[in-house]
Amino acid sequence: MEGFLFWFCGSLMLLGGVMTVVQRNAVVSAVWLVFAFICASGIFALLDAPFLAVMQVLVYAGAIMVLFIFVIMMLQGPALAEERTLLKLPMWPAVAVPPMAVVVMLIGYLRGHGTTALGAAVPAGFGGPEMVAKLLLGKYIFAFEMISIVLLVALVGALALGREERALPWK
Repeated sequence: MEGFLFWFCGSLMLLGGVMTVVQRNAVVSAVWLVFAFICASGIFALLDAPFLAVMQVLVYAGAIMVLFIFVIMMLQGPALAEERTLLKLPMWPAVAVPPMAVVVMLIGYLRGHGTTALGAAVPAGFGGPEMVAKLLLGKYIFAFEMISIVLLVALVGALALGREERALPWK
């Protein structure tokens, strides 16, 4: 059953990623990305990493995507003619698949008597905050710091691009 749930969440995550790229409206695309993030959280839960599953929902699907949607809605200019035309895709999967995914995951969880183990037992503390902190601030500290520098440069670049041109005295 766990294998089925893993492939089911993986295929739903793939669907969310494809729909994120295919959509013409940026807000709808961001909502599909939230769906893909939630499916990734389901995969973390199946792999017995509850901390990572919760953090995936809180950080990515919650905080970061709210920020993305806020920025998209604030900066989105007039809608182009191509954005106004709807894709010729059937809408029933968009409405039916997310609730079906939740039902299938709940059935799988309840059939497993509250366990979500996939394969062999994992070491104690796997997916917990201590293990994640030990890896991020130990083995992968260089990558962690480089990502923080890239995000800082992106923030400064976004501020520079978004700033209005002022009449400077030397121009």
